[in-house]
Amino acid sequence: MKDKTIVIVGAGSRGLGYAKRIKNYGQNEAVVGVVDPNPDRIDKVSEIFPGIKTDMIFSDWREFAERGKLADAVVIATQDTMHTEPAIACANLDYDMLLEKPMAPTPQDCEAIIKAVKKNDILFAVCHVLRYSRFFQDLRKIIAKGTIGDIVTVQHFEHVGYWHMAHSFVRGNWANEGKSSFMLLAKSCHDIDILRYLIGRPCRRVQSFGSLLHFRKANKPGQAGNAKHCVDCQHEPFCPYSAIKIYLRDQFDRGNRRWPLSVLANNVTGHSIAEAISHGPYGRCVYECDNNVVDHQVVNLEYEGGATASFTMSGFNAGNREIFIQGTKGMIRGDMINNMITVFDFLTEKTETVKVAPLVNDFHGGGDDGLIKEWLAALRTGDKGKITTGPDETLESHLTVFAAEKSRIKGTVESI
Repeated sequence: MKDKTIVIVGAGSRGLGYAKRIKNYGQNEAVVGVVDPNPDRIDKVSEIFPGIKTDMIFSDWREFAERGKLADAVVIATQDTMHTEPAIACANLDYDMLLEKPMAPTPQDCEAIIKAVKKNDILFAVCHVLRYSRFFQDLRKIIAKGTIGDIVTVQHFEHVGYWHMAHSFVRGNWANEGKSSFMLLAKSCHDIDILRYLIGRPCRRVQSFGSLLHFRKANKPGQAGNAKHCVDCQHEPFCPYSAIKIYLRDQFDRGNRRWPLSVLANNVTGHSIAEAISHGPYGRCVYECDNNVVDHQVVNLEYEGGATASFTMSGFNAGNREIFIQGTKGMIRGDMINNMITVFDFLTEKTETVKVAPLVNDFHGGGDDGLIKEWLAALRTGDKGKITTGPDETLESHLTVFAAEKSRIKGTVESI
């Protein structure tokens, strides 16, 4: 098998993270090119793969695509609204592909990407990283054994986390739907997808409710006065969403030098973070931003065969995920916070608790690492069967998300 070459298209937080994991888990696979308008990001990828040549560095994906096929595969990790054109262009150039989730901001764009993928018969995976975490893989194995019988209903919770909500969806890149995508698509499309993975049947109908309840100017504390930035606010010491608290006291002062601080500054120091808070978007008052995505949402789903599920996304908690699965012979409680799965058998009335051993103790329960390991193995062998998040189910779960958002806006029950 010849060594596989890869180009990173979009070297922000996700793209850089994938480059690091390719280095960690690759055999002889190498990143040989990078596309990004930010020279600092290009430098960071080049530090991981110092063999990248200057003629394989591009500031725009169009410039890259115009050169024809220059490698075996691409990782497309641009912003949500910037996936469609490069994904279709790279599929038409016969690049195998890893595409960051969500695929695209509209159903039509998602369908266009999948059409190009199938037309060119490329190896294609979407970064629904939850499927690659040992937590959800172990859950699926328990279900597949028939331990709890047939699934009747599932309750799944994504606890976004109060500071993550403020960072990404109030102050950050995913705060405004017009600049990125709506919350359920941007943050929770892989939660809707994991329900499909566990239940194992297509969703038929969906209903949703949610709103932007708290992070609005009307809820700004009176003591905050007219301050538009945390550094100018009298109420800052009493605000749980204070940028000074989140980025300096809770993150930097406790030793973190990675995400989310790496979003504020390319070189994370106390001075660079303080400067970013004083002068950048991540120091804004959470009640004075241009955010419009929901901060809480519930989705009810009905699947083929009659099983049901409910999904709750909220930004008002400590973070991580929990799930409760009820079957005809037993039930499962899954706590991703502590990597614990508890199974109760109706016949014996015995409870078994399983401690999950994640691939790494990192974001998404090691799912990011599992994704890259699996994608590299598929790339190495050309075996599409190794891909857990291929085109068909990925499109199906995305269409479910779009239907849920339509339901939320229109107050309807939507068929898939």
